[in-house]
Parts: sequence; structure tokens; C-alpha cells
Amino acid sequence: MAFKLPSHLHRSRSGVLHFRIAIPPDVRHHFSTKEIYRSLHTANVREAAIQAQALSTAFKHAFNRIRLESMPLNKKNQLGGYDIGLVVEIDLSELMQPTKVKIQTEPHDPPGAAEAALATIFGSGNARPTPAPLKSGQPLSTYIDPYFESIPAEHRPNEKTLASYRAAIDTFIKIVANKPPHELSVQDRNRFEDVIVKLPVNSTKIQTTRGLNIDEVLELGLQPISIQNAKNIARRANVFLEWVCRREGHQVPFKLLEQVRITKKKKGVKKRRAFTDDELRIVFHPATLGVSTQPSPYMFWVPLIGVHTGMRINEIAQLDLADLIIRDGIPCFNVTDLPDLEEEAELVEVSGKSVKTEAAKRLVPIHQRLIELGLLEYAKVLRAAGHTRLFPDLTGGRDGPGQPASKQFGRYCDRIGLTDLKLVFHSFRHGAVGRMRSQRVHKELRKVVIGHSLLEETHDDYGDIVNDYSARDKQEAIEALRFDDIIDYAALKTKVPSLADLNRALARNLRRSSAKAVEKKSIPT
Repeated sequence: MAFKLPSHLHRSRSGVLHFRIAIPPDVRHHFSTKEIYRSLHTANVREAAIQAQALSTAFKHAFNRIRLESMPLNKKNQLGGYDIGLVVEIDLSELMQPTKVKIQTEPHDPPGAAEAALATIFGSGNARPTPAPLKSGQPLSTYIDPYFESIPAEHRPNEKTLASYRAAIDTFIKIVANKPPHELSVQDRNRFEDVIVKLPVNSTKIQTTRGLNIDEVLELGLQPISIQNAKNIARRANVFLEWVCRREGHQVPFKLLEQVRITKKKKGVKKRRAFTDDELRIVFHPATLGVSTQPSPYMFWVPLIGVHTGMRINEIAQLDLADLIIRDGIPCFNVTDLPDLEEEAELVEVSGKSVKTEAAKRLVPIHQRLIELGLLEYAKVLRAAGHTRLFPDLTGGRDGPGQPASKQFGRYCDRIGLTDLKLVFHSFRHGAVGRMRSQRVHKELRKVVIGHSLLEETHDDYGDIVNDYSARDKQEAIEALRFDDIIDYAALKTKVPSLADLNRALARNLRRSSAKAVEKKSIPT
């Protein structure tokens, strides 16, 4: 399921994000349109959310100034002698514009002056931008945006899939050169097939290959990508080429890696396994859990919630404080894809809330051990400090709100000597199911608590299995996850993060984001 976008963001068919804000009805007569709509020139949700938040604040300020402009002079004076007119400053450098624009109107300006000023930046009306018509024989790169623009909204995949298609197309063009499609030949196909199987893993991300061309990268002799990944890149490039050639009115010249056979994976090979008791003792050792040169409170709490509930890491990472609720007197996590309606939409720090399946929408009782460790008290402290999320220090990533936590947990396991590739955060879910099973928790109840689909046969579709179980039933299933002889809760309670720890983590995240923004601007384009 695709992530829901933060407020004031809209994704076009090409994948580019746009700023969108409705003009309030009481000032709408000053405008010829009902909304402002403008491209942010990025497909990255986190970058666009920051831009949208700044623009939303600026426009709301402008709307308030327009209201003041419409007031009689005596009312303005009652509000503090306001007589300086409308002043709005919007720095468009973050939107890839060359200059800072300052808009100013004076009190004597006629109605519509604000509209004219805003139209200078955003254009008039709310018409969506349309790509310029393609001319035959243009380089391959000019077809990329129209290609994504052509995808129907009902067939549009999520952001991660779109990014993988863009990366595959970019890789193809880098290998064969940015030439017109009618110039592609069998030599280009051969070069792609020879190069793609030698291309290093994460060649676009690692420092070693930065700034090098394809041939220079191959000379480094780094570990190549798997044949399956090579096949995936070829498949996505093939779909793009078919669309381009259809637009050009001629046949596709070739199919990339068409004859390459992929060996099937052996049946019975598990990707993940549950932690053993001894491994859990290592993971939750008080001397190491949450300890780091750059610690964040989520490093302490997220693994503890995972082992005591079996929740997915994205489900944990996206929890709002409003998702900690009481049902039948039992504290529960409310796993949902709905945002906190009391939260200011402009303050959303992640790409949105989502669930993997409909079955994942559920109530999960909070384990008594988590309550004893002080999770609910920690949540109260966050509310008092004005936070809305349970883990405001967890900013999320392309693969979901839990991506940084997943990577951090992997590094933590390596650091404490648990290097088995089958041990990942998802191993907690395997362990939770196994422990519930060993405690004779009924299979249907296990599925309800874990968030697995219940429908295995027609009989399961009758009634309402999810709501057949009370919060008390679910609590008994959760309390079957016992680690009294494995986890030293008394010692861990002395390590519970404080609000000061959170503030240090948030300040560090802000410095890191600012440094990345400066570095990005300094890279020549």
C-alpha cells in the first residue's frame, strides 16, 4: 500500500510532487481560482514536505494579511495600529528557483493586488502543468517524464517502485548513452548485457564510484549485482523502451537479457528465523541496548516493543501518541493508516501512515512489561512537551517510517556479534508467533494479534473474526510472550531514555539535515 502524502502535497502522474493549498472562502473573492497548485520539482517526499510546510505557513500569513487589509481602519487600529500593508517573503531557492522574491502591496492597492503578486510566482489559475509535446528523434532522457506522466492514476505504484523504475532507466541510458531511440542497435544491447552483470552493488550510492563514468566504475572490480537484480533492471528498461518506440511508431529494436535464465530458489530455505533465548539475552543486555555514539530513544524502545508484541517495524515507527488508547480498561496500540486528526498536518515529519494489509489494522494490547518499564509515562512526558508522535526522533525513509530503525538494528546486531543474515528485526515477529503457539494460543487469535490475514477458506469469511476477540483475549495472547528469565527488566528500567535524550537526538537530526542540504546545494549540476 502506498504511503499517504503529508498535507498540501499532491503527486502528479510523472511522480513529481506539487504544493497544493485551498484559498479560504472568505478571501477567495480576491482571486480567480480556488487553490494554489505548483510543482516542487522533486519526487522525494521528505524534501517536498519541508518545502510545503514553509509555503503553507507563508500563504496562511498572506491570507491573514489580506483579511486585515479588508478591515476598516478603526478595527485595524484596535488590533495594534496595523497600517504597513501586505508583506510576504518567499525564498524560492529551495524550489530550484534562481532568486528570492519579495511581494508587497500597500493599503491603498485595489482588491486583486495580492492575486497578481502571487500569480507572479505561481502563475494564474489552477491548471496542472502539462509536458511539452515530444518531437521525434529526441534523446532517450526526454521521454522519461512523459513516460511516468502517462501512467493512469489507478495503476500508479508506490514511491519506492517508481524510484526503482527511474533508477533502471537512468542506468540503461548511462550504459548505452543518451541517444535518440531510432539510433539504438544490437551493439547497444550487447554493451548493456555485458556491463549490467558487472555493475557494482549500490554503484550510485557508494563514495568510491561517485563522479566516475560506467567504464571507470567497472575497472574498480567491485562486487557485482546479482543476476536477478540485473534482470529486474533490464525488465524495467524494456517496458520503458516499448513505450518510447510505440510513441515513435516503430518496433522495439531488441529485448534486454531476454535469453538469461534465472535459477529458482530452493524450496524450504528460510529468509529469516526467530532469535534464540541466548541471542535475546545478548540483544537486550542493559549494557548495550540503546547505547551508541549517537543514541536516540527509539533505539531503546522499538526493539522492546517488537519483541513484546510482534508488530512490524513500520507499524511501530509510525505510532502517534494518539494511537496509545484504552480499550475495555486495557492500554493498547492502535495500528491504523489514519492520521491523528488533532495533529497539525503541517507538522507531519514522515511520509504518512500506512498498513501492509487490511488485516494489519488492529488493536495490540501493550505488554505489562512495557508498562512497567515506563512506556506510558514516557508518552505522557512527550505530550506535555508538545510532541504528537511516539518516536519524533525517527524520521523515516523511502521504504517507510521504520527504515532508519531497521538499518540501525542491523548495525546493532553486527556490533554485538549476531551476524547471521537470517536475524533481522522481523525475527521478533517469528519469535512472537512461535511463543504464542507454544503457549497454546489459538491460531485465529494469533493471527488477529499479529495482523495476518484470516481468510484461508470460505468459512473464515462468515461472521467477524477480528471483533469476536475482546481486548482481554488479545491481552492474554500478548502476555504469553514471557521473557522473565531472559530480559533483565530491573536493569533496563535504569536505562530508560529521558526527554533530554530526545531533545539531543532531535537537535542532532536537525544539524545533520542542514548539513545534507548545504552539501546538496554545493554539488554542481
